Amino acid sequence: MIDLAELKAMVEQTDEHTLTLYLNVDNVTPENQAQQPAWRIFAKNKLFELEAFGKSQTGAWSAIRQRVEEFLEQYQPSSKGLALFAWDESLQTVELPLPVENQGVFGNAQIAPLLWVLDEYEPYLIVLVDQEKARFFLTELGSIGFREGVEVDLEGYDFVERTIAANPNPVGGGNAVHGGSGKDDFNAMLDEHRTRMYRQVAAGIEQYANQRGIRRILLGGSEQSAHAVKNLLPTKLQDSIIDVLPIPMRANLSEIFEQMQPRAVAYERQQELRLVQEVIDFAKSGGRGALGTKAVIDALTMQRVELLILVWSEVDDGGVRPDLPLRAFASGGQVELVHGEAAELLKQEGGIAARLYYAL
Repeated sequence: MIDLAELKAMVEQTDEHTLTLYLNVDNVTPENQAQQPAWRIFAKNKLFELEAFGKSQTGAWSAIRQRVEEFLEQYQPSSKGLALFAWDESLQTVELPLPVENQGVFGNAQIAPLLWVLDEYEPYLIVLVDQEKARFFLTELGSIGFREGVEVDLEGYDFVERTIAANPNPVGGGNAVHGGSGKDDFNAMLDEHRTRMYRQVAAGIEQYANQRGIRRILLGGSEQSAHAVKNLLPTKLQDSIIDVLPIPMRANLSEIFEQMQPRAVAYERQQELRLVQEVIDFAKSGGRGALGTKAVIDALTMQRVELLILVWSEVDDGGVRPDLPLRAFASGGQVELVHGEAAELLKQEGGIAARLYYAL
């Protein structure tokens, strides 16, 4: 699955003569179980429908169409959805883990459905940790997968023999000569190895966050151990920890997902509402904000948009102008889709907003 950085890089290569196809290739769909799946019929009809328009726009249309037809002829679905972009001498596809509505356009690349997928399924790192082990899970597009485990290696140490040898118990039951005890030595060594494991867990979290651009982390397991790991993280990653949840170490994947999902959804809606309120305040105070279609388009024209904010339902039903996200990307901006209370608030203010690089 493509990430936002890869999507932006692809968009920069496309031009105004780009064929975009979204196909529902889910084999579970009854229409796709026929000898000729519905998505193949749609793609064939859409290419025929766009033929005259494509030829009128560019001499490259015939080559684009041929390249797409050759790809689709050999394509065997291994996902539920497929996004296809073809332009000039290039073709790029993105397999999606959920079905999408069949649609096709020729012109600027239509990326709104892909933005919806990326926004709706923000990756989360979930780490369960106690005094003996840790378990890492990564949520990707609504599914959870086990990544790796870290455990304290207690079997490599014969604690009993070592502590007895270090602290011989004199006849008569007196304490060891050095004044300590085998139990103290055992606990000190155990604490040392637990601290080492916590550092390993913290390093693993940092590695995942950096490699995958993860901005949301949930901790579970032992609350004490979870906070110990959190305290070993850099400040920026500590701020990425959404919560410490009472998820048992032995929990299976469905139990973990059941506990994390409500907290994750609540956090996403809270962040969206905070963001919309912030931009509205900026705009109404003459600061780094723009509200409504005209103000936002003017800001896009002047390449002042740092963050374009759209209502998710309007992206989902095709109500968003396809060029707006492209124009935001062209000036180095980002795109955020909002839901629920944040979406309703944004609709009251024109249905579209932008946070700007600078105020006029």
